Amino acid sequence: MKNKIIFILISILIIVSFSNVNEGISREALIIIGPFPQNTSHNSTYIIWQTEIKTLNNSVHFGLYPDCNDIIYKNNLTDFHKIKLDDLNPSTKYYYKVKSNEIESDIHYFHTSFNENSSIKFVAYGDTRGVWDNWINASIVSKAIIEEQPNFVIHTGDIVKDGRNISQWIDFFSISNYTHNCTIYPVLGNHEYYGESYFKYFDIQGDGYWYSFNNGPIHFIGLDSNKKNIFNPNQIIWLLKDLKSNEKTYIIVFFHHPPYSSGSHGSSYLIRLLWSPIFNIFNVDIIFNGHDHIYERGIVNNIYYIVTGGGGAPLYKTGEKWWTIHSEKSFHYCLINADQNELFFQSKRTDGSVIDSFIIEKQELI
Repeated sequence: MKNKIIFILISILIIVSFSNVNEGISREALIIIGPFPQNTSHNSTYIIWQTEIKTLNNSVHFGLYPDCNDIIYKNNLTDFHKIKLDDLNPSTKYYYKVKSNEIESDIHYFHTSFNENSSIKFVAYGDTRGVWDNWINASIVSKAIIEEQPNFVIHTGDIVKDGRNISQWIDFFSISNYTHNCTIYPVLGNHEYYGESYFKYFDIQGDGYWYSFNNGPIHFIGLDSNKKNIFNPNQIIWLLKDLKSNEKTYIIVFFHHPPYSSGSHGSSYLIRLLWSPIFNIFNVDIIFNGHDHIYERGIVNNIYYIVTGGGGAPLYKTGEKWWTIHSEKSFHYCLINADQNELFFQSKRTDGSVIDSFIIEKQELI
């Protein structure tokens, strides 16, 4: 009997040990975030991903073709991986994949920033925080965005419900598969809470609170509209200098809290008072906002104010104000195609049907 008990105990230990080995293999074979491109310019980008455990041998394989013949190594023991690709060509599609130890991702792609005379296609949307329904609707919106194959995406904030919660960031990237194939440019919503994960996963120029970038014929400006920085003179002075130096055909500004909204939260009168006069002076074309979980297009002083908060968070009631051209309570995203002569805007439901559209035409100066 004693020998039988010893045999059983030894067998249990062997089974447990074997299970632990298998668990280790399974854990090591898991990329929990990414890979995805960040801070993409005309000739460079960063590829970012995170593994469940720390890995030593990490590399990005990339090139003009899916065989990804060019390789950059970064051998340091970490679970967060960020590798810069330099000497790229503008207006170009590159394929890439990442490896960490024996882990290998699928092959994805990204586009470097486009030259001014190129046409571009991008998506704008916001308020994806999908904890309330286990990310079901945010996932549906993401799948619709994938079908559009945009060159890049701008996000108007409230990416997650609590920016201090790492598991919510893992969930967001898990359901947002479009991020593999195009750069996402976010701004801070109130639900980010200035959590360190936001600044970790998004490689943003400057200090990460406000920034600008160019792509094709458009100059983009992302601002921090939270109370911490609405009155911040550094942001306002930076904004004035940035707008003054712009030479692009169009100007698009995006931030979280809308100056004009007929939704449940309503308008931010402070932003309307402090920032909108600046937008008027410099002839901004479009302002994208979130915060209210609706779609709304308004026009004030020849500026289109777009509330695009239908990215997956619970929807709010909407209405009509004196600036409203169209409003709707629906999950949606905005698709923009632009060249130097024309910008074509569509807001679309997740089934691809069009909610609203308009065209901005630019005449060449003679």
